[in-house]
Amino acid sequence: MKNGIRKDIDWELMGAILANEGDEEQSDFIKSFLKECASWGTAHQVEMQLCSVNHRLSAEERETLKMLSYDGEL
Repeated sequence: MKNGIRKDIDWELMGAILANEGDEEQSDFIKSFLKECASWGTAHQVEMQLCSVNHRLSAEERETLKMLSYDGEL
Protein backbone atom coordinates (compact mmCIF):
# COMPACT_ATOMS: atom_id res chain seq x y z
CA MET A 1 0.00 0.00 0.00
CA LYS A 2 2.96 2.33 0.38
CA ASN A 3 2.02 5.69 -1.12
CA GLY A 4 -1.20 4.19 -2.44
CA ILE A 5 -3.36 7.13 -1.37
CA ARG A 6 -2.26 10.39 -2.93
CA LYS A 7 -5.09 12.85 -2.27
CA ASP A 8 -5.72 15.62 0.16
CA ILE A 9 -7.51 14.01 3.07
CA ASP A 10 -9.64 15.83 5.64
CA TRP A 11 -8.24 14.05 8.72
CA GLU A 12 -10.69 15.73 11.09
CA LEU A 13 -13.59 14.41 9.04
CA MET A 14 -12.03 10.96 8.82
CA GLY A 15 -11.51 10.94 12.60
CA ALA A 16 -15.10 12.00 13.21
CA ILE A 17 -16.41 9.29 10.90
CA LEU A 18 -14.23 6.64 12.54
CA ALA A 19 -15.23 7.78 16.04
CA ASN A 20 -18.89 7.18 15.16
CA GLU A 21 -18.33 3.70 13.77
CA GLY A 22 -18.58 0.56 15.86
CA ASP A 23 -15.75 -1.18 17.64
CA GLU A 24 -15.38 -3.72 14.82
CA GLU A 25 -14.73 -1.02 12.21
CA GLN A 26 -12.48 0.91 14.58
CA SER A 27 -10.38 -2.15 15.40
CA ASP A 28 -10.19 -3.05 11.69
CA PHE A 29 -8.79 0.43 11.04
CA ILE A 30 -6.21 0.17 13.82
CA LYS A 31 -5.17 -3.31 12.69
CA SER A 32 -4.71 -2.15 9.10
CA PHE A 33 -2.75 0.90 10.30
CA LEU A 34 -0.42 -1.32 12.32
CA LYS A 35 -0.08 -3.83 9.48
CA GLU A 36 1.02 -1.03 7.15
CA CYS A 37 3.50 0.25 9.72
CA ALA A 38 4.92 -3.26 10.08
CA SER A 39 5.67 -3.28 6.35
CA TRP A 40 8.26 -0.52 6.82
CA GLY A 41 10.96 -3.01 7.69
CA THR A 42 11.92 -2.60 11.35
CA ALA A 43 10.11 -2.30 14.65
CA HIS A 44 12.40 0.61 15.45
CA GLN A 45 10.99 2.64 12.54
CA VAL A 46 7.46 2.02 13.78
CA GLU A 47 8.39 2.88 17.36
CA MET A 48 10.01 6.14 16.28
CA GLN A 49 6.94 7.12 14.25
CA LEU A 50 4.57 6.33 17.10
CA CYS A 51 6.85 8.26 19.47
CA SER A 52 6.59 11.26 17.15
CA VAL A 53 2.79 10.96 17.09
CA ASN A 54 2.71 10.62 20.88
CA HIS A 55 4.72 13.83 21.20
CA ARG A 56 1.99 15.72 19.28
CA LEU A 57 -0.84 14.51 21.53
CA SER A 58 -2.02 16.26 24.66
CA ALA A 59 -1.74 14.59 28.05
CA GLU A 60 -5.52 14.08 28.01
CA GLU A 61 -5.41 12.44 24.56
CA ARG A 62 -2.57 10.12 25.68
CA GLU A 63 -4.56 9.22 28.79
CA THR A 64 -7.61 8.34 26.68
CA LEU A 65 -5.54 6.14 24.37
CA LYS A 66 -4.18 4.05 27.26
CA MET A 67 -7.19 1.74 26.96
CA LEU A 68 -5.96 0.62 23.52
CA SER A 69 -3.12 -1.24 25.17
CA TYR A 70 -4.75 -2.15 28.49
CA ASP A 71 -3.98 -5.81 29.20
CA GLY A 72 -5.75 -6.46 32.49
CA GLU A 73 -9.28 -7.36 33.45
CA LEU A 74 -11.93 -4.68 33.13
